[in-house]
Amino acid sequence: MSLPPLPPAVAFDPKADWPEPDLSLLNPVRPPPPVLSDAHFDWIFGPWASWLRTAAAAKGAPLDYVALGLLTTASALIGNARWPLPFEGWDDPPILWGMLVGDPSAGKSPALDAVMAPLREIEHALAEAFKTARAEWESRDEIAALMAAEWKKDAKKAVAEGKLPPPKPANADAGSPPIRQRLRVSDATTEKMAELLSQTSRGLLMYRDELSGWLGGMDRYSNGGDRPFWLEAYGGRSFTVDRKSAPDPIIVDRLSVAVIGGTQPDRLNSLLVQGDDDGLLARFLVVFPDPVPISLPSNAIDTAKLRDAFNRLRSLAPGLDANGKDCPVKVGFDEAALTRFQAFRVTCREWEEHADGCFKSHLGKLSGQVARVSCVLAHLDWAANPFATAPSRIDAGVTERAAYLVGDHLRLHAFRAYGAMQDAPEIRSARRLARLIVGETLSVVNMREIQRRKLADLGKAEQIQAALGVLVEADWLRRETEPTTGRPKTFWIVNPRLGDAPRRVKSHPPPGFDTGTKGDKTASLPPLSPFVEVSKGGVSLPSIPGLPQPQQKE
Repeated sequence: MSLPPLPPAVAFDPKADWPEPDLSLLNPVRPPPPVLSDAHFDWIFGPWASWLRTAAAAKGAPLDYVALGLLTTASALIGNARWPLPFEGWDDPPILWGMLVGDPSAGKSPALDAVMAPLREIEHALAEAFKTARAEWESRDEIAALMAAEWKKDAKKAVAEGKLPPPKPANADAGSPPIRQRLRVSDATTEKMAELLSQTSRGLLMYRDELSGWLGGMDRYSNGGDRPFWLEAYGGRSFTVDRKSAPDPIIVDRLSVAVIGGTQPDRLNSLLVQGDDDGLLARFLVVFPDPVPISLPSNAIDTAKLRDAFNRLRSLAPGLDANGKDCPVKVGFDEAALTRFQAFRVTCREWEEHADGCFKSHLGKLSGQVARVSCVLAHLDWAANPFATAPSRIDAGVTERAAYLVGDHLRLHAFRAYGAMQDAPEIRSARRLARLIVGETLSVVNMREIQRRKLADLGKAEQIQAALGVLVEADWLRRETEPTTGRPKTFWIVNPRLGDAPRRVKSHPPPGFDTGTKGDKTASLPPLSPFVEVSKGGVSLPSIPGLPQPQQKE
């Protein structure tokens, strides 16, 4: 059934006795996503750049989604076998937390599936090996039970005769049962996570298709214990979990868990508004790209290549501490890498001075992210070459790649996600109503006809009232009443100066946006690192040793 039209438009009079409307409501809620050039993507991801492109194309997903999935999963497989050591006293694991932000059907799950597929193959092989080992142990345990029963009978008889009991046979004890090796989990309580981590010295990957439910549900059943657990899980710290069902606590020497998953913009917004600013969200590396065009894949994904690389990462042996227990092997930075890392730390401090809220907390974590990503990139380079030697030092080239990826690419994604998604609900509703008014050049609006449109954020009377209030304050509308035989009729007159609003918005962007050419908007952020400048279409990129300087599109 078609809906009746809203009141017809009238000729706008820019000279009418109305104040100038606030056109910032018409501007995009978010800045455009940053995009890496092909040259810079190749530089950062090296031997994995081609694989990532093929995987993204095959899954119809943005390249950033697949790339962050690879980095995060690799960080979990390295885990506590190798820790980066920029300088003495630094004590963080390489594990990463990654968040893929996008609307439904943006390609988040398919992108992660490209990385999870080889991991599932490894898990299947581990499960089969566990079944075999468990069956063998059960056979030994049955024999051991018989041998133990026979030994007890002989020992009892010897004691009764005043003789020494015979020694217990070695095969009277089958030993501890085998432990199933785990690489990832999708849903587990903190107690179960601690139990699993106590059985592996390396760490685990937490994979959640939708992160908002997991983050929003923390502490629901744990009396406030979930968030402290996960804060420690990011830092690889020692952690003790007391159990109700057992007298002894679970002690994890190094609580290291990588996290990867997706979420929708509106759900992330709810977490930002309602969540505690304890730094949990700030620890996530975020990608928030635009959806890619729908197309048919031209090449199949080389799952075997990534599976072999994952197995190489798993083969990294940890070191041993003074007590003979597993401990991470520390991978130091060479002098040039340390110089670059220190320069990045200084730049991060400058960025923090110009930020606030969750984005400021996120900026405060970026230095540590560069150390972690440097370690992951170095080991991914190694894992791609079966004849290479595992890295014992991290050089300046790897650190430069990590610093650029984290500071000058992922930082802009975080700004797009955090900085633009914290509008109050009434502001979002007002933006939607403002677009309707300008798009249809309306001269009058009323509650009933807005409700009949069934627009998102404008479905309830209180949402519409709040949006109308914002537009009145922004000098878009004036509230009028018309006497009737019953209740007075209420409607809102549209500011006639909005007649050329679309043209004026394009030629006069709001504060915080720069224009390369008419209509192009680039987010104005605190200064980037010295070799990066904000320009048309996003971010102009630094020159790379051995590669030509990318040309900006005209």
